[in-house]
Amino acid sequence: MLRDINIIDIEASGLNFDSYPIEIAVLVNDKRESWLIKPQEEWHYWDDSAEAMHGISRELLQKEGINAATVVQELNKFLARSTEPLYSDAAYWDVDWIDTLYFSVNQKRNFYINSLLDLLDNQQQTRFKQKRKRLADSGRFQQHRAAQDVEMIREAFILAKA
Repeated sequence: MLRDINIIDIEASGLNFDSYPIEIAVLVNDKRESWLIKPQEEWHYWDDSAEAMHGISRELLQKEGINAATVVQELNKFLARSTEPLYSDAAYWDVDWIDTLYFSVNQKRNFYINSLLDLLDNQQQTRFKQKRKRLADSGRFQQHRAAQDVEMIREAFILAKA
């Protein structure tokens, strides 16, 4: 069933090899969870243009973020609800950022992140991108916030497969 697809979305400090995750959301078995992540001591890279997109400041992360070890623990517990893989519309980046998170707390990731686009043929990929853009422009979702993005990605995926 299309609604049951497991989705992950990650917001980061920027698009750079030194960037790190600052917000993670997952949608598993129609349940959503998200975490703001307090940067680890060794995480320094920050891109002001990325902050302008997602609206998450370093100050907000320091104030409301959860330490990385707790995020990993809670994420693992939440993901235990399903044996199905997670899908991302930006798998290359999301895999790197999730690995950065797990490496920072010396934990091994025990789940997979696959590209959502691999589930779509060429026409469906085009429709997915169009539907995602329309949904983003609709004002129904706060784009570039992970919890909203997983919902938007799922809806665009369902519409693309229809």
